[in-house]
Amino acid sequence: MRVVRSLVYPAANAGFARRLANHLAFAASAVATARRAGPSDVVVVETPPLFTAAAGVAYAGLLGAPLVLHVSDRWPASAVQLGALRDRRAIALAERLERWCYRHAGAIVVPTDGLRDELETLPDARGKVRRLGPAVDTARFHAAPPRERPPGAPLRVLYAGTIGLAHGIGTLVEAARIAGAEAVEAWVAGDGAEARALRDQLARRPAENVRLLGTLPYEQIPGLYEQADAAAVLLRDRPAFRAALPTKMFEAMAAARPVVLSARGEAAELVERHAAGLVVPPEDPQALAEALQQLAGDRARLAELGANARRCAEAHSWDPTADRWYELLHDLAA
Repeated sequence: MRVVRSLVYPAANAGFARRLANHLAFAASAVATARRAGPSDVVVVETPPLFTAAAGVAYAGLLGAPLVLHVSDRWPASAVQLGALRDRRAIALAERLERWCYRHAGAIVVPTDGLRDELETLPDARGKVRRLGPAVDTARFHAAPPRERPPGAPLRVLYAGTIGLAHGIGTLVEAARIAGAEAVEAWVAGDGAEARALRDQLARRPAENVRLLGTLPYEQIPGLYEQADAAAVLLRDRPAFRAALPTKMFEAMAAARPVVLSARGEAAELVERHAAGLVVPPEDPQALAEALQQLAGDRARLAELGANARRCAEAHSWDPTADRWYELLHDLAA
């Protein structure tokens, strides 16, 4: 694999203007270095960020190759629902750019049924949308049963992923506080736009059973799940997230850890259909605390839900998804 590096203005979740500059800088420099990549049969671009999708249109045009747009989240719709984008003119311009990107794509790939149905209603995307669901490298995770805990030891629940506007990790902190240190120990690994607010929340109201691990190397995540009894996955209660299937959920299931899911929509349906964990309403700390307390005293159920979770992950392993991607790329290039 040949990697062509282009300039970028670094802005690690440091304000809207700086993040916008980060996205614009990468989009511009990627297009400027496009020809250094050499001939291409097909160009694949991930969005969001939306400006990267726009850069992909220009990039594919310069190389004379068809474009595959992988849409993991609708933007600006999700930003508007989270309150991160409020200016009406900016929203209208972003929506026009979104439609322009769809119009120039040869194919549009989405991870969920909900996103496919949404995009199929748009004239610029209709007929191009393919659902290729999320996949996980199951070989990376040792599917061992939950660790042996001393009698009376609390349930250790792990959240490993972005601490972003979409997730509301403060709900997990409050749930751990309600459940109590004798029942639950919450580990949070990751960073993101809401990490500082989460640290401030804990500074104002400390919770002895919540541990912030910060950013960790990707290679350490499987080992982290081995030390946990269950995984927490959270999404805020917004319409855009009902069509979401978080990657972290599949990693937890690959590690044979039951998922305690605080969300609605496709993710909740998947967990319930496979009996891979417990589902509670989003942004409800009391309901989340009660679910964690249920699991804390029932090792047999932990093991049963974890085994179901692993089977679900195996049904979403890399190999069949990679085959479907290859078919799509081969057909488009041909």
